[in-house]
Amino acid sequence: MTIEAHLLISWLSTVEVLKNRRERVLSTLAGVAPDLDGLGIVSDMITSTTNYYIEYHHYLGHSIFSAIIFASIASIFAKTQQLRVWILSFVVVHIHILCDIVGSKAPDGFHYPIYYLYPIDPNFSLIWEHQWELNSWQNIVIFVALLALSFFYLKRKRITFLEVISKRLNKVACRMYERYL
Repeated sequence: MTIEAHLLISWLSTVEVLKNRRERVLSTLAGVAPDLDGLGIVSDMITSTTNYYIEYHHYLGHSIFSAIIFASIASIFAKTQQLRVWILSFVVVHIHILCDIVGSKAPDGFHYPIYYLYPIDPNFSLIWEHQWELNSWQNIVIFVALLALSFFYLKRKRITFLEVISKRLNKVACRMYERYL
């Protein structure tokens, strides 16, 4: 799935469980963090000589060990509810992994495996033969549903996923909602 979908899924997973914005942001970022292993694509695009995206995406950030690391980092920075932040962060990383198993096939038909036990067992991978393409209608429908659910929280609690980026941006979105809807 796309980074935007991972962000929405992670944020929506936290909004009812964590009352503090800081903790929601930390757990949401943990849910997006697995895709840090895809940053090699920047070098690949700039140099046209490297192949870091294919070599490292779904290896480094999509394992049980990275889930433990991301959850631990999030809980260290949490001011309250450290255990809850750790557990929720661990869960959203696994939701991220599950979403990638289901909906991240390349346009050329390549099924991106998840190397869940990397680096202990670099040969063990998780893959689903019915994986749909990243730009498939299924991913689009899921994304639209996530946006709709996000608007529910805007209406009900006056918070949006934009709080992950900044408090001010969240307030602006809430003011716009109140003014126009």
